Amino acid sequence: MPVLAEENEVAPRLEQLGLSKAILLEVIRAAVGARRNATPFHPITTAGFNAWSEGTAHLRRILVSQGWRMGDKDNIASVYNAETDTKIIFQNAERAGDLLNDPIANSRKGAGAARAVERAQYDLFPETQIKEIEEARTKLWCLFVMAEGDDVRAELSRPIAINEEQYDEFHERIVLVQHGEWQGLDLSDDNEPPLDFDVTVSRKN
Repeated sequence: MPVLAEENEVAPRLEQLGLSKAILLEVIRAAVGARRNATPFHPITTAGFNAWSEGTAHLRRILVSQGWRMGDKDNIASVYNAETDTKIIFQNAERAGDLLNDPIANSRKGAGAARAVERAQYDLFPETQIKEIEEARTKLWCLFVMAEGDDVRAELSRPIAINEEQYDEFHERIVLVQHGEWQGLDLSDDNEPPLDFDVTVSRKN
């Protein structure tokens, strides 16, 4: 399993997927900011929900304006790009950005997530690639973001399977933020696109 962490490896690989590190850092920053909006008075799950909700929204906000489509198959919020065969979901993590250890999601993965991962392992004959099937079989990537105070780590990784309600092994991992790097990153540029764009929503099954 390749683990890409050096800039000269990460940048060209993300470009192949129709992405850039700057875009993903914007999404991570939005999620981290939303998490920090929770106060001790909020329900205990608020911080995690805020991070997932805004991380997902910001991922869509940027990429839909660049031609990606939104999907909600199996009630899993995603964005996907048929041209690059790439689907992305946002995932809060207990561990991420670790060169030696695989990421760990901070919530159990149910049957819908298992189906999404399993379907993404198979190719389709071109003549059957209608939009809904196209979305279902597109290779699934997870943007794992771990945030504990000022310790923020993240990676974009493609799981192979789900076992015991957790992601199990990965085809490929692209490390975006390692331990100790977050505070030193230059996040001053505002790459957020204008919000007056057309949104294409696929039918939910």
